[in-house]
Amino acid sequence: MSTNEIQNVVFQHGQFTFSNGQKNDGMIVVRYNIVDARIEYYLIPEQNILAYQAARSHAEPNAHKTLGTNINIDEIIQVKLAA
Repeated sequence: MSTNEIQNVVFQHGQFTFSNGQKNDGMIVVRYNIVDARIEYYLIPEQNILAYQAARSHAEPNAHKTLGTNINIDEIIQVKLAA
């Protein structure tokens, strides 16, 4: 999935299918890594979304790392957003 395409699904709940056939329900979040000067994408699994949202509301800066997994957006081949 291209960087432009992924922007339409960031912070949206859905099912994400990867090139290895793996399907994950959850939410994609984007974070800027200041140290490495790059944008990183994380998949927050469905079971961690509420905890992630609570952590963000309490300004926990590393919630995306503790509750999610760093992903390569080029490996996403299909997205089904939740209704």
